[in-house]
Amino acid sequence: MPKAATTISPVDERLEALVAKFGITTRQLRSTKITPISNAARAKLLGIPAAAITVVAAPIVLSPAKPIKGTSDLTIFSTMMVDPTWPAASGQALFSSAYPSAVDPGAQVAFNRIKKGKNHLVEFYVTLNMNTAYKFRVFTYPLGDFVDVTIQGPKSTVITALAPPVDQIAGTLELGASIQQRNTVADNAGWSLQSVQINTIG
Repeated sequence: MPKAATTISPVDERLEALVAKFGITTRQLRSTKITPISNAARAKLLGIPAAAITVVAAPIVLSPAKPIKGTSDLTIFSTMMVDPTWPAASGQALFSSAYPSAVDPGAQVAFNRIKKGKNHLVEFYVTLNMNTAYKFRVFTYPLGDFVDVTIQGPKSTVITALAPPVDQIAGTLELGASIQQRNTVADNAGWSLQSVQINTIG
């Protein structure tokens, strides 16, 4: 008796075509794991003693599959595809510098200031798929400060941004951070975003 034909979902079919341009397979893409930042590392980035990390407020977690949580939201720019099926809890957005557009590939989060006088640590969880130097510009808002970072791929990593509370502005204030890829078309730098996490001190 002949075997039933295997059906491939449109999502998987599209994903296979895209990751082939990265020089990897769908299985390789989905086998990557990103190690979260340790609380000790968060404390160092926030400029507090390691012992004080026990009072970190519950984080805000946003992702391509769940881009809105209360008044916080994630916006994705110039993505090639959003795969809502993996990781199951977050999905992932795929980008590549090989396909230029009017807006740099990247992601931005916006959230209400959690507490005056406290820095807000934004963690972008990404997988850099190619053997190339990835270039990102990391912004914080509303001040618009930025820093340029270069990370050698391939690797899974966390890109961090430290958003100050801007205490001179009273009342409810929206803060934010973003990452923008600055590689050239020739770099052919494919990557994916799995989630974003925001922490501050309670």
